[in-house]
Amino acid sequence: MEQKQLDRMEDMLTNLIKIVGTLSNDFQMMKEEMREMKDELQDVKKDIEEVKKVQEVTNRILTDMRADQDHIWEKAAKNERELAKLKRHLQL
Repeated sequence: MEQKQLDRMEDMLTNLIKIVGTLSNDFQMMKEEMREMKDELQDVKKDIEEVKKVQEVTNRILTDMRADQDHIWEKAAKNERELAKLKRHLQL
């Protein structure tokens, strides 16, 4: 082979090595970014679970409050009826 051809082949191999090195670095960076994204995703999942737990507790509290409110309204209505009866009875 001629020297020019050998030089060209050597240049091509050098360029390929540089390209592979660059690709390897890019690949490592992408892997690190993916690892960071997975960690962030895990944090988001934990936050969502915590929010769900708080929501469940809040829903239970609201359910109890609604039941209490219904009970209080029933008692208030019953008391109002009894007061009305007493007023009518006292007016006679």
